[in-house]
Amino acid sequence: MNFNHKRDASRMLATVSVAVLALTSTSAWAQEAPAPAPADETIYTDDAIVVIGVTKQSANIQDTPIAITAFSGEMLTEQGIGKVEDIATFTPGFNIRGAGNNPTALTLSMRGQIQNDTLATLEPSVGTYLDEMYVARAYGLNVELVDVESVQVLKGPQGTLFGRNTSAGAVLIQTANPRYDEFSGKVSATYGRFDERTGQAVLNLGLSDSLAIRGALYYQKRDGFKTDVDTGAKYEGRETWNGRVKLGWRPTENLEIILSGEWYDTFIDGPARQNLFFNAPPNFGAAKPIVDGIAAADRAQFDGNPNRVAITPPGAVPGADPRGIFNDTRTQTYSAKFILDTSFGQIRWINGYRGVQSENLIDLDGSSFRAHFTEGRQDLKQYSSELQLTGTVFDDRLNFASGLTYFRETGFDQSRSNLFGATFAAGPTVPAQFVGATSWSNFSGSLDNDSFGMYAQLNYELTDALRVTGGLRYSIDDKRVTTQSGNVANNTDVFVNCSPPTVAVPCLRSSQETFTNLSYTIGVDYDVTPDILVYAKHSKGYRSGALQLRTLTLADSIPSQPELVYEQEVGIKTTFLDGRGTFNIAGYHNVVKDAQRSPVLAPNGQSQTVIENADTETWGLEADASIEVADGFTLFASGALTDPKYTRYEGRGVSGAFGSQVIVPIDKSDYDFVGIVEKQFSVGANLSKDLGSVGLDANVVYAWQGKMPQIELPEALLTSTGIGGLGLTPAQAAQVAAVSDSGSLGILNARVALKFGPEKNFELALWGKNLTNDQEQQYTLLLSNIYIGTSYNEPRSYGVTASYKF
Repeated sequence: MNFNHKRDASRMLATVSVAVLALTSTSAWAQEAPAPAPADETIYTDDAIVVIGVTKQSANIQDTPIAITAFSGEMLTEQGIGKVEDIATFTPGFNIRGAGNNPTALTLSMRGQIQNDTLATLEPSVGTYLDEMYVARAYGLNVELVDVESVQVLKGPQGTLFGRNTSAGAVLIQTANPRYDEFSGKVSATYGRFDERTGQAVLNLGLSDSLAIRGALYYQKRDGFKTDVDTGAKYEGRETWNGRVKLGWRPTENLEIILSGEWYDTFIDGPARQNLFFNAPPNFGAAKPIVDGIAAADRAQFDGNPNRVAITPPGAVPGADPRGIFNDTRTQTYSAKFILDTSFGQIRWINGYRGVQSENLIDLDGSSFRAHFTEGRQDLKQYSSELQLTGTVFDDRLNFASGLTYFRETGFDQSRSNLFGATFAAGPTVPAQFVGATSWSNFSGSLDNDSFGMYAQLNYELTDALRVTGGLRYSIDDKRVTTQSGNVANNTDVFVNCSPPTVAVPCLRSSQETFTNLSYTIGVDYDVTPDILVYAKHSKGYRSGALQLRTLTLADSIPSQPELVYEQEVGIKTTFLDGRGTFNIAGYHNVVKDAQRSPVLAPNGQSQTVIENADTETWGLEADASIEVADGFTLFASGALTDPKYTRYEGRGVSGAFGSQVIVPIDKSDYDFVGIVEKQFSVGANLSKDLGSVGLDANVVYAWQGKMPQIELPEALLTSTGIGGLGLTPAQAAQVAAVSDSGSLGILNARVALKFGPEKNFELALWGKNLTNDQEQQYTLLLSNIYIGTSYNEPRSYGVTASYKF
C-alpha cells in the first residue's frame, strides 16, 4: 500500500496550526453522569462512553480530541474479547502477536511502531496500564480479562500524561472497583470445545456508604488441540487461576482509599511450534533428507493442518527439563490509591507493585530433530508511585493535570539454549572434566533500574467552542544490568567458558546508562457544531534507550539509543441522528529517530540478540463508525491503513558457510516491517431486545487484517546470492520467502444470549470464536540460515455459558 505522500502532507499541514493531545474540559453532560461507583471509575451510560484515562479527567469520548477505541466490560463479552491479545483484533491500527519465547508475553504494535522482542532490558512502544499502574514487562501480560470495567486504547504518543514507553500509544485496563451500599455479584460456568471448563465468580459487599469489598475468582482448564505426529501427545492445554480482591474505604466525604491485590497462575503445555524450513549444517551428523526446505521426517504434519506438530523429546538433550515443553507463569499485583477531592481539584496518589515469575522450555525449531531447545526463567519486580493533581480554574475554562512519578525495577531474565545437541570439545578453554558434556549457551541479566518523571498539561477554552492545549514531561531513566554470557555444562550453573572468551569465568559483565528526555504535546480542537469536533495535534514521544542482554562480543554491548517519535494527527469526530450515530476519522504522520530493532543472529549456531537503531516514517488513516438503525439494533465498523518505511537502517547479518560465519554490516533500509499490518477492518452488529418474559442479546463481529511480515527480509530477494547476510542459495531463499509473511487473517466471533427470570438476571449464552477456523502464522522465527519455526493463532472454538447476576 502506498499513499500520495505529498498530497497527504499538504492536506495535513494545511489543517495543523498548533499540534497536541488536548486535555478536554469536563463537559456538563459528563459531570451529571450518575455514578454509584467510586469517583475514579470509568462510567458507561446508554448515551456515550465517558473515559477517565485519556486526560486524567472525565470526558465524553466524542468530546475527546484523540484517536481512541474504548470497550465496556459488556462489550468485551459480546465481542468475544476474553484475553488481552484479543483487544487488538477489534481495534483499528493496533496489532498484538504472541512472543516467541513465552506465550504469556505479547509484542504490541501501533502506527508503524513495535518492539519485536520481550527481553526485560527492552522497552515497549505501546505502554500498558492496569488500574492506572504501568506494567513494564510483557511476561504475564496476556491474561484473561476478569471483572474488567473498561479497556481504552489510546493511539499516538502519550508521553505527556502517560509517561515514557508510550511513543506509539497506550492500553488502559480498568478492573471493576468496589461499589458502596450495594450487595451484588455474578457467577458463571462455561463448557466449550477442547473440554474447556471455566468458572467465574464476582461478589461485591457494600458494607456501608463508606466501606465496600469486591472479589473476583476465575478458573479455566482446557485440553490441548495440537497433536504430535510422532507420539500422539497433545499440546497447548492449559490451567489458569486468577483472583482479585479490592477494598474501597471513604473515611471522609472527600477522601477515598482503594486497595487491591491480584494473583495469576497459569500452566501451559506449550507453546508447540511447527517447522517451516530446515537447513542442517554439515556437522549436524548423519545426512537428514530435506524436502522443499522441510525435514522429510516431519512432512506428515504439513497436510494443511497447522495443529499437527513434531516435538523433540526433552530426554534427547541432557539438562532439558524432563516435563517436556511447557510454560509456568505467576504474577502478583498490589496497588494502593489515595484520592482526595479539594476545592481546587483532585489529588491522587497511586502506588503499585508487580512481581512476575516465569519458566519455560520450548522446542524453537519445531522439528523432531534435536535442533534447538531453549529454556527461559524470569523473576522480576517493579515498584511505582505517582502523585497527580488535576482540576479546573478560571470559571472552568482552564483544565490542568500535573504529576510526579517514580518507578523501580529489579530482578533477572535468563535464557539458555542447546543447538544441535552441541557438546564441549577439547580445547584450551575447556577443562578436561567437561569434555563431552552437553553445552548450553547462557544469557542472563540482573536488572536494577530507576525512572523519574514530572509532567504538566494545560487546556484552555479561548471561546466556548475553541480550545488549545500544551504539555511537557521530563523523564530520567537510570539503567543498570549485570550480564552473564557463556556456556554451561548440562544446563547447570557451572560455567565452562565465556562469551566473549576474553571475559573470565563466571562471565560477569556490567553496564550502566542514564537516558533523559523532554516530551511535549501541543494542540487545538474546535466545535464546528455541538455534534462536530475537529482537532489537530503535534507531539513528541519517547521510548527509553536499552541495555544489551544477549550479545556475544564486547563490541555489540553498546547501549541502544532512545527512540524519539514526532507525530502530527488531525481528526474529526461527529455525532448525528440525535446521538444514534457516530463517525470518527483521524489521519497521522510520524517520523521515528533511532527506532529500536532486535534481530536474532546465530553465527555458527551461537544465537544472540543484537539491538539496532533505525529511522522510520509512517503515514496512516484510522476510522470508526456506529449507528443504531432501529431501537436495540446497532451496526458498527472500523478500519485502518498504515504505510511505514525505513529511511535509514544500518543493520547486521550473518555471512559465510556454517563453521566460518561472521557478522557483517547490512543496509536493511528496504526490509519489511516485522509485526506491522498495513490494512485491517472490522464490521459487526448488535441486537438487544426485550421480548416480554425473555430478553435477547445477539452480537456478531468480523475482523480482517492483511498479511503481516514475520521475518526481517528485504522486499526484493537477491536472485544470485540468496538473502543478503544469510548465505542462502537462491532455491533456499525462495523457500524462506514463501513463508516469511502470515496470510491475511479473518476472525468471525458471534454470541447469542437469552435472559430470563423475574429481573432477567439468568442468562444462557451460546458463543463461537474464529468460526471460520482461519489460522495464520502468529510468530515466526528465522534463526540465521538454519531453520524457521512458527506458531499459529488458535483454531475455532465454541461453547455455552450460563450465568446468574444478583
